[in-house]
Amino acid sequence: MNETHSTSDGTPGRTLVAFDGQRNELYWQPLGDQVMGGQSEGNLVSSADGVGLFQGIVRLDNGGGFASVKADFPEPVDATRWTGIELLAKGDGKTYKIGLRNSTDRGSIVYQHSFTPDTEDWSRIRLPFSEFIPTWRGKTLTDVEPLDLAHLASVSLFVSGRQIGEFRLRMQDWRLMQ
Repeated sequence: MNETHSTSDGTPGRTLVAFDGQRNELYWQPLGDQVMGGQSEGNLVSSADGVGLFQGIVRLDNGGGFASVKADFPEPVDATRWTGIELLAKGDGKTYKIGLRNSTDRGSIVYQHSFTPDTEDWSRIRLPFSEFIPTWRGKTLTDVEPLDLAHLASVSLFVSGRQIGEFRLRMQDWRLMQ
């Protein structure tokens, strides 16, 4: 996660999540609605050409309705020098969310930002940290501490909101932007 690059505006950036299967590959743990009895499924795989694929199926059976994956950083990431996350993505018409946590505990507050990438072309997605919303178990929280950018401990990817059926999101590296 120490690779430096240029973001879309030409400023230097840093890779937060790589999908090439080599550089600091994270372990993505599926965390679907099975915790509530649901039957949705999702996983994230990386390819040698640097594309991450988040795919699966969302089912409403037994109170379900979402699929997610979570990865813990080997060490907390200090993102205080950066203003957000930028990535290239190609979707399927569904809305997705990236989540950030200050803890590796999956029961902790997750700060989320949603995005809906284009289905035909790669979309440049820019997610400012200031627009990440604190949530817990799908509910928006108020009167909580803001995301601590000095201590990002884990990252998540979600498809939720009862968007039933198969889903497929392709992504390139997530980079910190200034």
